[in-house]
Amino acid sequence: MVIYMKSIKTGLDIVNLHQEYVDKINELDAAVGKLDEFGYTKTVLKEELAKLRTDLQALETTRFQALEPVIISTSLLGGRS
Repeated sequence: MVIYMKSIKTGLDIVNLHQEYVDKINELDAAVGKLDEFGYTKTVLKEELAKLRTDLQALETTRFQALEPVIISTSLLGGRS
């Protein structure tokens, strides 16, 4: 029997991760505003901003989803079945 463990984050981990995304997006927004003369760099930053916003939306949509139930049989707990 194979058991796969999912990466489970606590509510505080998710809130911290969300804040990191928001901070990075704000930082890049400010940088894009200052790069009027640098077209290529501005384009690269805009692409990064779009990716961060997409990732942030994915984080927000999965934030409060219930986890799939895990069934632990007696034999996995050291008992006899």
